Amino acid sequence: MIKAVVYSDGKLFYENELENISKYIKKKENIIWLDLETPNEAEIDFLIDGFDFHTISIEDAILPNDHPKIDFFDNYIFLTLYSINFIENIDLIELNIFLGKNYLITFHDEKINSLNKTFNTINKTINGEISNGNIFKRGSDSILHKILNSLIDEYYPVIEKIENKIAILEDKLVEEKEEKIMEDILEQKRNILILRKLLYLERQILNKIIKEKNKCIKEINKTYFRDIYDHFVNMQETVEILREIIPSLIETYHSMTSKKLNRLIHRLTILATIAIPMTIITSFYGMNVEIPEFKWGIWGYLFVLFLLVVSSAAIYIILKIKKWF
Repeated sequence: MIKAVVYSDGKLFYENELENISKYIKKKENIIWLDLETPNEAEIDFLIDGFDFHTISIEDAILPNDHPKIDFFDNYIFLTLYSINFIENIDLIELNIFLGKNYLITFHDEKINSLNKTFNTINKTINGEISNGNIFKRGSDSILHKILNSLIDEYYPVIEKIENKIAILEDKLVEEKEEKIMEDILEQKRNILILRKLLYLERQILNKIIKEKNKCIKEINKTYFRDIYDHFVNMQETVEILREIIPSLIETYHSMTSKKLNRLIHRLTILATIAIPMTIITSFYGMNVEIPEFKWGIWGYLFVLFLLVVSSAAIYIILKIKKWF
């Protein structure tokens, strides 16, 4: 599906016809945002034929990547970024961006919340609901800033959810509730590692955007990208703190399980100690020799039973006096 927003002659409007979009892009004074969501073959051909993109960039956009990246070319910049969702675990959605001097193209296979939010702002601007929402006036790099800013906003709730899950795990460990704790700890460790790697790589991308000289990003707009960079730094610091908590949770869990195991062994040892006299007496009377008590009839049986009870009770009392349990 293709969707395009055009800023031409001071007017902001939607245009979805490929032929018209091509005409608007050729006029350098126009600013175009072209969004391709799960593009069909004709739309991909339009991307290949209508722009002078390197084949590597086209391949990177069509084929899945495994990490964020940025490539600078003479007349455009190519970026791979990720939108982030979080239910039980982190889910990443790839977003590829082509940034030219008067256009920005977003290429993705799934719906992305940050793009929808940006389109909502544009809709309100077109409908006259807000007067200062026309990000197109500052150029195509201003649209990129808006999208990046919206992507950043997705990270904060995710970090907060991970913080809450870790707090719940800490409470479970204090209460010694063992239900799936280790599994949950490892899940949060995985989430933190994914988030940490993502923040680091995307922060590097922002650093390159700020420092590299390129005609697609105006110096006056780099101040806005520096602000996003600062947000990345703050989030990285928070994620580092969360990462440092995980080993202490694992250590506490092992300590808790070791404590429970020791408690169990202690109880079993007490039971075994109490059973020692019973084992000796039953072994003695189980010998294949003639024993006088066997001639006593029922009284012999009661005598042996009495010995078993008294000896075990005596051991129990001794252990209790010594406060072994």
